[in-house]
Amino acid sequence: MVQSRLGKGMRVAIVEDDPLLRESLALFFRARGWVVETYGSAEDSARALEGARFDMVICNFPLPGEDGLSVLRRVREECGNVVTVLMTAHAVEGLEEETMRTGVDGFLPKPFSTKELEGTLKRMFERRTERTAASSSGSEKRTGSGYL
Repeated sequence: MVQSRLGKGMRVAIVEDDPLLRESLALFFRARGWVVETYGSAEDSARALEGARFDMVICNFPLPGEDGLSVLRRVREECGNVVTVLMTAHAVEGLEEETMRTGVDGFLPKPFSTKELEGTLKRMFERRTERTAASSSGSEKRTGSGYL
């Protein structure tokens, strides 16, 4: 179950083909006590992302082979409680809207600072917790877009 705060022991999968950004994100999360797994392509991450092993999956849009939106779409179908974030430095017309329709929690344009990342992730987890509580009580209500 997703926790309402970003806490130690939470699990994140990072799917990013840029090794420098992938390792920078891994350091960011590890410094906060998260358990991190990193992957350089959609293919590398496919088996690991099956099931509900992660609290969050953050994925780059352009990847070798399958794109990040397809990866996150599959994650959302398999486990609705995982917080999902698509990041990209490329301006693709309609991508943010498609991301929202797919049910991905966040769209993060690059470049971003670690302070921006931390603040927006906290808000996403809070919204996810609110939606989970509302759906379990039978009164599901989506507040805000959930987008970064």
